[in-house]
Amino acid sequence: MRKRIEEYIPKALEAIKELNIADASGEVPKQFNGYISSFGASIRQAGLLATVLFYGEKGGAEKDRQNVVKAIEKIIAKDIQQNIKDKKLKSEVEDAAVALKLAIRTFKLV
Repeated sequence: MRKRIEEYIPKALEAIKELNIADASGEVPKQFNGYISSFGASIRQAGLLATVLFYGEKGGAEKDRQNVVKAIEKIIAKDIQQNIKDKKLKSEVEDAAVALKLAIRTFKLV
């Protein structure tokens, strides 16, 4: 596991709680697990900007998938859209997505 991912995991746990992705009893809607899992694949297939724009819109999503992007921004402490031209941003976002995916596993999915 890369060191940066290990550093991001506590921040991911914090973001999950701050954004109320997990409720007071520590339960997370199963849809968020799917959103988080597909986020990294979407970056690889569609690119970072397209993925962030897609996840930034609620669209027909059953749960608010915007929280995935917000959580990643909290983890990396950057606004993704404002820093999109930063060449290091893609790897930071990918690592944050992995950390978020690992962190979500500590909660009960309902």
